[in-house]
Amino acid sequence: MTIREAKLEDIEAINQLNTYPLNHAYPLEDAKEQLSYLLSSPVNKLFVKEIDGTVVGYVQLSEYVCTYGPNLMNVMALVVGEDLHGKGVGKSLLNYSEQWAKENGAQGIRLNSGVERTEAHKFYEHQGYERVKNQVNFRKLFQSK
Repeated sequence: MTIREAKLEDIEAINQLNTYPLNHAYPLEDAKEQLSYLLSSPVNKLFVKEIDGTVVGYVQLSEYVCTYGPNLMNVMALVVGEDLHGKGVGKSLLNYSEQWAKENGAQGIRLNSGVERTEAHKFYEHQGYERVKNQVNFRKLFQSK
């Protein structure tokens, strides 16, 4: 098992993981553009976990800087193929992310998890994460021209 920085060639596996089990269907070409941007961004990082040359999970980190708290890394996504849940893949990706964040000046990690993802909440708590607050997530998309 290997953890490494994502490459553009990983997009099909990443997009498949986004679609299922995350239920975030997104057009492959658009996802490829997003990944290309992320890979060139100094404040974002995406790591994949491979088993026998196949991407089986990934974690995406983004800088979280605000005026009311310490510099953190924000886990934007942590996803593992459902057939590998409970096998240590998610834990290894999270541990790798924490170590990387610490080595790169972050004072901690934060993340959000959907209210319906109760098994994920148990996982995060088991990894030492503390539930801080409940939130409602809002979004407004702009229309393309």
